[in-house]
Amino acid sequence: MTEPREIFFDAIEYQQRIDKVREEMVKAGVDLLIMTNPAHVCYLVGHFTQAVHDLMFLALPMEGTPFLQLPQFEHPRYHVSGVGAEVVSSWNLGTNPADAVVREIERRGLRSGSTAVEVSGSYTPFTVIAQLLDGLDAKPLQNLVDEIRLVKSSSELTYLREAARITDAGAQAALDSFREGAVDHDVAASSLAALVSSGSEALTIDPFICFGWRTAAPHTNRGGDVAQAEDPLFIELGASRARYTAPLMRSAVATRTTTALTELADVSDEIITAVCDTTKAGVPVAEVAAAGCKVIKPILSRVLWHHTYGYSVGLSFAPSWADCSHFLINEKNKGVLETGMVFHLPTQIRVDRQYGAGFSETIIVTDNGCEILSQLPRQLVVR
Repeated sequence: MTEPREIFFDAIEYQQRIDKVREEMVKAGVDLLIMTNPAHVCYLVGHFTQAVHDLMFLALPMEGTPFLQLPQFEHPRYHVSGVGAEVVSSWNLGTNPADAVVREIERRGLRSGSTAVEVSGSYTPFTVIAQLLDGLDAKPLQNLVDEIRLVKSSSELTYLREAARITDAGAQAALDSFREGAVDHDVAASSLAALVSSGSEALTIDPFICFGWRTAAPHTNRGGDVAQAEDPLFIELGASRARYTAPLMRSAVATRTTTALTELADVSDEIITAVCDTTKAGVPVAEVAAAGCKVIKPILSRVLWHHTYGYSVGLSFAPSWADCSHFLINEKNKGVLETGMVFHLPTQIRVDRQYGAGFSETIIVTDNGCEILSQLPRQLVVR
């Protein structure tokens, strides 16, 4: 019988990622790096699980094989998806793993050099991180792996394009099922069915599908509402391929539009156009944000706005699509765009507790501009 495997990248790509991390470890003066973020573990050795609340510890020494410390119950999951790491039995679910992790590192004689714990992400309790830092006499590091993950490989981009195709199917199904008298649960069901039947794997975030006033309250989802004439529909969803997600926002209105909704949709479209027209490898991030800011400034005093024109997406785990949350397209970011970076541009515009409309795109930064992944038009659809 063939051993079951679910591998999305070859061993060479995983090794290249580890090599890049080790290069940064040298620059940081680190001999042993401990990572607890499930996305970093997945990125470097392929292990992924939906039980992101179950702690995991990937130890990467400067030489030799990385070793992954998991609760015994999770070992079968690694054996069907992991690549290139040694799996260590350290503890059982329901017990504090910090002491076991420290003992394993001591047993391997890895305490002599400089140790760091990568503390990006929010999956590991502060108390566990504190115990590791104290028990290993380690220093905390932020964003070492995230900086590497910002630029996607060609194979990662392939998965993102596949995810975008499936995302389009889910968004189109929601638009097709929306009309006056529709129930938001039914519209969401149509969208979810289309995502799954089109090939989406487990979603990072439940799709946001909402009507009326809910479109004006950020991160509000369905609630059993029935669409009335002139009610807006807000859609935000992202399919998953190999844990890679390309999110998308689209808007519609039941029966007929209003001047107010049309204005928000038009401004949203203009923001995305300005951001995309400015995006190109080598361009300062703040310059891209300034182009978007110029568009929304005339209406800024009367709408809800988050002042973020994009965030990095790619390999993601619940509860966020953002893969490297420290790198935002805003006017405070002093970074520069690089070929292969991928961003979601969220531009839903809202009037507090009244209505909202807008769009988004997921884009890939290129040498000559940007590649927009969705094939759906940015227009306020009247149903």
